[in-house]
Amino acid sequence: MLRTLSPRKPSILPSTSELFERFGRLVYVRCRQILGEEEAADAVQEVFMKVVEQRSKFRGEAQPSTWLYGIATLHCLQRLRNQKRRRDKLAEASDLWPSDTGFGTADERISLARLLSEQSEELRLMVYLRCVDELTADEVAAVVGRSRKTVGKHVSAFLAGARLSLSEEPTGSAS
Repeated sequence: MLRTLSPRKPSILPSTSELFERFGRLVYVRCRQILGEEEAADAVQEVFMKVVEQRSKFRGEAQPSTWLYGIATLHCLQRLRNQKRRRDKLAEASDLWPSDTGFGTADERISLARLLSEQSEELRLMVYLRCVDELTADEVAAVVGRSRKTVGKHVSAFLAGARLSLSEEPTGSAS
């Protein structure tokens, strides 16, 4: 005997604060499973920011917990992909970095790229144009709209600080 299924009533999405109270732990556990303890709390915040942005996309065909679980999973997987992409780009950039800057090994160049990524966009541009593209200080100054002296000062200060920072990092090799 076949039974006719009645159409499901769409599930109503509670407020974001109620979702957080009810399912915050579920989202945290899922983020921790994928990303680890260190990144889980940040990922939970990002997931609930997505919930605020994507409330209108909730169709009510699944329970809110299922919807949140899916958002958390996709978000964490995207974070992993972004981290891998970032590592790949740093490795690629380290291969492009000229060896005559004093940063010879791949590890040093990757560390240098990491340090550079922490700087302002303007300084990153100055250093990249000067050291990678090997433009003159005058050419870099024209691109960034600063004086040649300012460009030289900022690039030199960054490179000196980077050398100091890299000399303080453990090399991982036995003496």
